Amino acid sequence: MVSLKRYHYRLWLKAEDNTINTSKEKEFLKISYSYKQLFVWKQSLKLRDMDSAKTITVGSKVYRPLLDETLTADDLQVAREELSETPESTESCLRLLKEMLREQNEFTPRTDDDYLMRFLRCRKFDSKKAFKMIREHYKFRKMNPGVYISPSSIEQVLRACIFDFLPHRDHKGRAIYVIRFNRWNPDKVSFTDFVAAGNLVAEYVLDNPVTQINGYIGLWDYKGFTLKQFRMFCNPKNTLMLANLMQDRFPGRFKIAYCVNCLPMVSTVWTILKQLMKEKFKNRVTILSSLEELYQHVDRSVLPKEYGGLLSIPDTKEIAQRVLDNEQYTNLNLKFGF
Repeated sequence: MVSLKRYHYRLWLKAEDNTINTSKEKEFLKISYSYKQLFVWKQSLKLRDMDSAKTITVGSKVYRPLLDETLTADDLQVAREELSETPESTESCLRLLKEMLREQNEFTPRTDDDYLMRFLRCRKFDSKKAFKMIREHYKFRKMNPGVYISPSSIEQVLRACIFDFLPHRDHKGRAIYVIRFNRWNPDKVSFTDFVAAGNLVAEYVLDNPVTQINGYIGLWDYKGFTLKQFRMFCNPKNTLMLANLMQDRFPGRFKIAYCVNCLPMVSTVWTILKQLMKEKFKNRVTILSSLEELYQHVDRSVLPKEYGGLLSIPDTKEIAQRVLDNEQYTNLNLKFGF
């Protein structure tokens, strides 16, 4: 399965060669993007550092490039054993989920397979639970419109690179999502814009089936965490919004977050947040006392030098630029919902 972005790119190539011949392809291209918009996408696919990342092998462990969409035997085993995903369950659950979406009239959903697979994998191929999550996701978007916005409207926030991904996954195929709190200036960036930027970055790799199956881990760096940031996190409205988003409204598998460079007040933040979290999430945030502890969970071979790793990462703004280049796709998503 390929990402929707790559699917559209392939349609662009077929359109260019006049080889689009199915009604489904014609309709999808018509309702989604003009040829001009797809040309912008084609231009954005120029080779970048993450495109040229190579697989790293350390002993028996393999660290794949973040953007690689190839499903390995291990990925398929995880999908089968943890998510109950098989060719048969995929076909039947997609069919049932689409029927449920057609029969409701509360909201206008996206119904392409790539998008629906986010929710099915997140809910272990239980179509009813996936439907409920889609509804809650759209409902949350309606209640928090400031979080779901075009990348260009918060371009400077994205370019501050508060949120990022490492170029490689961990040995379990999980995307490594980085937050650097010292790059967030709360005098210039509101809490809502902070969350909006984080959501846009997190969603960038969500069409990738490797991410959908294996999920995310966090490397959250609290160096420079300020009292003003602390107060924003402790605001009841902000706390509730963030807890809701993390648990039931974001269709990704959040596995665990490793917090480094933590001041004592960071523990207070998570003590408050955990009061609003379901039991299974409460143990998914781990505060580490040193980088040496981090190396027990994330190998130094895939960490940047700033965390004592071995990688030189020349362009820390690459993910931000990719998200900005993804504007047309983001805007398409914003057309759906309540």
